[in-house]
Amino acid sequence: MELVTVMHDLCENDKYRFHLAKTTTNGNRPIDALTKSDGEWLRWQVYRGKAKERFTVDYIVSFAQLSGNKFLFGGVFQITSRKSDKYKVKYIEKYNDLIGRLILEYTGNNTRATVFRPSHIYENSKISGIYEYRFKGEPFVSFEEINHNFSAIEIIIKNTLPDWKVALSSVSGVYLLSDQKTGKHYVGSAYGSNGIWGRWCNYVNNYHGSNEELVELFNEKSESYFRKYFMFSILEVLSSSMPKDEVIKKESLWKRKLLSKEYGYNCN
Repeated sequence: MELVTVMHDLCENDKYRFHLAKTTTNGNRPIDALTKSDGEWLRWQVYRGKAKERFTVDYIVSFAQLSGNKFLFGGVFQITSRKSDKYKVKYIEKYNDLIGRLILEYTGNNTRATVFRPSHIYENSKISGIYEYRFKGEPFVSFEEINHNFSAIEIIIKNTLPDWKVALSSVSGVYLLSDQKTGKHYVGSAYGSNGIWGRWCNYVNNYHGSNEELVELFNEKSESYFRKYFMFSILEVLSSSMPKDEVIKKESLWKRKLLSKEYGYNCN
């Protein structure tokens, strides 16, 4: 479907620029901000840029990268003021019913740029789909592919995404928390009725999961450190019927393999 079919009034309008927000070099994903809250997503629009002004217009039509060249519509913003380092913007009521639903596939050659004239987007993109309901988070793919930062896991847990909850609640397992700044690891295990889902809920609620060395790190660095640097993954998926002591034996084996007691955040 052509974009002009849905957004017919923006193509030749010089008051607008299209913003295709992409994952940053340090791994911050715009789709997480769009999914989390309007406030978080608003902050993706205010950066002005150091080299030159990004938006010399009145309005921003913003999209968040889903994956590759696919972007999810995030709304239209009006620039209300300009400062040396940022803009002040506000949502306007234009195409609000498509926020978090309309998927744009960009087909142009300029894959590094993020800001485009409307005519370029209309000529070099298409609508690849429209969700029935607003997007609340990425779908569960597999245990092996979980390698998510704190914000992504927080969105999954707080939005109670059904496919993720079913998958993570149905298994016990050994999981890994990785500190991207220091390279340190924390190896943990999950068992019981809510499996890995229940254990990861603890981290979302208090950041440290009540683990001794992570509590110390939290007291020293605060929640912003965990949000910025911590990644979640799963080392081994185990049956929910496996006895607790057997799960803990598996956990101990992974601690020895990864030296997480000697060089990581495990204290026992």
